[in-house]
Amino acid sequence: MSRRVVLHGLGASMALPWLESARLCGADAMKTPPKRFAFLFFGDGIHPPEWWSKGNGSSLELGPAFASLESVKQKVNFIHGLRHPDNVVGGHAKGAAGILTGIQPLGGRRIQAAVSMDQVLAQRLGGDTVLPSLVLGCERPVSGFHESSYSMMYASHVSWSSPVSPVPAELYPSLAFDSLFESRSSRTHVSILDYVLDQLKDVSAKVSHSDNAKIEEYTTSVREIEQRLVKMQERGVDEKSGSDSRELNRPADGLPNQIDEHSRLMCDIVALAFQTDRTRIATLLLTNNLSGQVYPFLGLNVDHHNYSHGWQNKAFASITRFWVEQYAYLVGKLDSMQEGDGTVLDNSCIMLANEQWTAHSAPKIPLVMSGSLSGSFQTGQTLEYESAKERKMSSLCLSIMDRMGVTLPEFGNTTDQLVGI
Repeated sequence: MSRRVVLHGLGASMALPWLESARLCGADAMKTPPKRFAFLFFGDGIHPPEWWSKGNGSSLELGPAFASLESVKQKVNFIHGLRHPDNVVGGHAKGAAGILTGIQPLGGRRIQAAVSMDQVLAQRLGGDTVLPSLVLGCERPVSGFHESSYSMMYASHVSWSSPVSPVPAELYPSLAFDSLFESRSSRTHVSILDYVLDQLKDVSAKVSHSDNAKIEEYTTSVREIEQRLVKMQERGVDEKSGSDSRELNRPADGLPNQIDEHSRLMCDIVALAFQTDRTRIATLLLTNNLSGQVYPFLGLNVDHHNYSHGWQNKAFASITRFWVEQYAYLVGKLDSMQEGDGTVLDNSCIMLANEQWTAHSAPKIPLVMSGSLSGSFQTGQTLEYESAKERKMSSLCLSIMDRMGVTLPEFGNTTDQLVGI
């Protein structure tokens, strides 16, 4: 049974979602949906009083930080108490680089971290897709050195393809969008959908009613994202500022003005990438360590890092809730995409984590994980590891990779998979 269809036209390529009834020439004959992994990161700790869950299944209760996950909580695991060694993530300067490696970055002028989990997967599995992985960011990298002697490169990159090479995160939603569709046209006012309209009509005439509904939902989403990108392009032309030299190199489409718009667009792009199988590995850095993100839409008037030092306060609680809401948005979107007998979320593992518990303190890692990875994980659970003998974050990474078909003898600081997951 052929399931996937790729349309081509005028320098663009558009892959359609998994279609149950398609028996079309050139379609991918994959019999089962692929497994996928995405990692979302925000730095500088969380607001602990609201970050809790208890119970399992129908008795699962969520703290205020997780209110936005209430509707999908049966597909989420709330994992408490895992940790990395303090020298891996402790302090502001190195936590992002250590979170998906389990290895302490090297201090001083010589850069040395480790290959991150997402890139291990990309190197082993990425040949099956157009893009081995998708690495996105919502905050510009920071240069220079922290007072602790660590390079700020470590604070600005989660994804590492080698110990000395962080993967540059794509900051511009329009460029990330174009990478999914291999669009090389400069005619930015023309929709990708217009390039392949005749082929879309042809496909629609050959598939079932339910598949037509799926195509319509997908193309509506693509059109809506394109329209948002066009608005940003127009706004970027109108809002050029001579006060910041970075603006001189700004693509014509511009960056979103506020982080809420930016992060939602990036989540939409990850969802499209997974839905169309353009990649199966994605990483989204929402904030750096020592983040300068600002949140005027939350009524806050200073930067993220400053608020992190008042982690007990309502202001920082609202920031924590905000980032969980962005994660919940992506999870909900993936769960709305039918694929085989389940949804794209069901065939994925979508993780949200922060490198610290509170500012400058890393006794445990705030961590949420959604999706069963095609039945590899039971979900709807609170998993407590704080009093467990073995509670290494690297063990969870090793377990996820194994269930995606990449079995390693060791990863980070462990040789053992996580018990109880």
